[in-house]
Amino acid sequence: WGTAFDDWGQNFFTETSDPNLRWMLPGSVRVRYGEFAPNPPNLVEEKHRVRPTAGLEFVSSRHFPDDVQGDMLLHNTIGFLGTKQHTLEDDGTGYRSRHRHDLLFSSDPNFRPVDMEFAPDGSFYLLDWHNVLIGHMQHNMRDPNRDHSHGRIYRVTYPSRPLVKPAKIDGASIAELLENLKLPEYRSRYRTRRELRSRNPNEVVQATQAWVKDLPKDADERLKLEALWVSWGANRIDLKLMEQLLKSKDHRIRSGAARVLRFNLRNTPKRRALLLAAANDPHGRVRLEAIAAASYMGKRVG
Repeated sequence: WGTAFDDWGQNFFTETSDPNLRWMLPGSVRVRYGEFAPNPPNLVEEKHRVRPTAGLEFVSSRHFPDDVQGDMLLHNTIGFLGTKQHTLEDDGTGYRSRHRHDLLFSSDPNFRPVDMEFAPDGSFYLLDWHNVLIGHMQHNMRDPNRDHSHGRIYRVTYPSRPLVKPAKIDGASIAELLENLKLPEYRSRYRTRRELRSRNPNEVVQATQAWVKDLPKDADERLKLEALWVSWGANRIDLKLMEQLLKSKDHRIRSGAARVLRFNLRNTPKRRALLLAAANDPHGRVRLEAIAAASYMGKRVG
């Protein structure tokens, strides 16, 4: 009911019936049948835990203030009818968070915000299911009181800042799409990577490698992580780039590269050495990526 990725490829989720918002990686380690991995810590402060949760998104838009970029937006649909905004910060291996404010709320008892996303122009859209009956256990699915005609979509803007010029994606050349990866807006980069996956993979990888080579030496290393994801989407992993990023000075880059390694072990000739290096990384988040990868490998590591 709510899954979102940060700029470094780490995913977070809400638990639907519970008020919990968690980092997904610790819970993705494979365990033996009948055993359970411990739940990752709940990132929502106790006094702001409201159930049920439905919808999750990171603030990533130049249209909104600089100091809220990277915040998490979380919908609640019964105990609190609205959207709460929380910060997200590194805390050792994991993260910590605090409630910033209630972004919006409604006095309409049928207000059911269930999804949200930032638009190409940087504005914020949220979907209101608007239904008096929302349970699938408490009420028959064919109950005539279920409302099939009054859903709403709301658009939220920040009037004192200009909207963002939408990125060209449909009909853009591969070179234009790669330049989109430099944009601050996550959703523009996400839609760009989706488009690149539909193009000729050999052309995409060749252009991406040239694009990385032409980046300035002082360029944000996250751009290279974006390029690595593009090669993953083309099913042509750039192994040299992955090895390079696994040695980055930034643990967020290393953990992002380790995630790519985790899902592409069979296509990585040096998988044993690279996985062992990640398992001995000084940062716990990278080591945890290695643990998750190793948990699916069985007894043999080729």
